[in-house]
Amino acid sequence: MQLAATIMASVLGGGLAGACVSVFFNRLFHWRDLRTRFYPVLNNMFSAYVIRMENPEGRYWTTIVGNVPSPEDEDFVEHRASFLGDLVQYNELKEVRILRTKLLNNSASGNHNRGEVLKLDLAPESAALHACMITLHKKLKI
Repeated sequence: MQLAATIMASVLGGGLAGACVSVFFNRLFHWRDLRTRFYPVLNNMFSAYVIRMENPEGRYWTTIVGNVPSPEDEDFVEHRASFLGDLVQYNELKEVRILRTKLLNNSASGNHNRGEVLKLDLAPESAALHACMITLHKKLKI
């Protein structure tokens, strides 16, 4: 009886340990897959910020709260909004949660009363995108 209990405990313990190792490695591969899929999305947005920052006036996004964006800002604003919405699907990644928080905190800064002029500095967002890009390069070893 004792031998049967020992064998049963050994099988269960080995199976449990194997399952834990399997779950751990599956999570690592899942996160790597998420980072691999997120990289082109981040690279696309980071490039949009780099292009915008080349113009000294591009650093600031000036808009009237409650109005549609100006025609020259419309594409950038739509791209940025789409990017922020897409970040949710990568929320398991710590670097994405940090990036999303920084982008949203920057958006929330300033006066948001309807009809007032809002001049939003995009440099902190660009820096956050750059930091996230560096983190992805390290984690993906590229």
